[in-house]
Amino acid sequence: MTDRPADPSAADPPAPLEPSAEAPVDAPVEAIEVELSILAEARNEVGAADHKASMVLAVLGIGFGALLAGLIARDWSPAELSVGGRAVWYVGALLAAGSVGAAALAVWPRFTVPPPSPQVYYWGHVAAFDSREALDASLDAQPPTLPARTRHQLYELSRIVARKYHWVRVAMRLAGASVPFFLLAGLVGY
Repeated sequence: MTDRPADPSAADPPAPLEPSAEAPVDAPVEAIEVELSILAEARNEVGAADHKASMVLAVLGIGFGALLAGLIARDWSPAELSVGGRAVWYVGALLAAGSVGAAALAVWPRFTVPPPSPQVYYWGHVAAFDSREALDASLDAQPPTLPARTRHQLYELSRIVARKYHWVRVAMRLAGASVPFFLLAGLVGY
């Protein structure tokens, strides 16, 4: 025999669970407040991504500066390496140059003036108007709302942050990949 009744519909429904008096209940939060918080985080991430890309550029700048000093002073040249060492060195140099390019893409300002739009959510939309009167007419016809503006900026900034971090990761991978080639060129090139 089992403890369950043969017909589930014949069983009494379980008593509803009462919330514990000790369990904290979150106060209701307006969706716009959450969206504004996410937008603030996205704005911070833009700065963080730019900072990381700038650090990659600075580190690579030190390496390129040392190389350039040696080339200008004619103290060293990749031509001094053996053919194999030179080939390995050039692969490392191409990877390092690609890293600089990727880091530059991460910090490059992304600004395009969009075509005039009936929705005005940020300064780029304002800059698209030919005159103050056209801007005033657009704002009077369709005044922006805080939720619509927040969502527009949240979408656009999140895409910018994702793009910046993509290029920072590419830059770091290329820079990291170049190091073994330079070390190998130094070890086998002489």
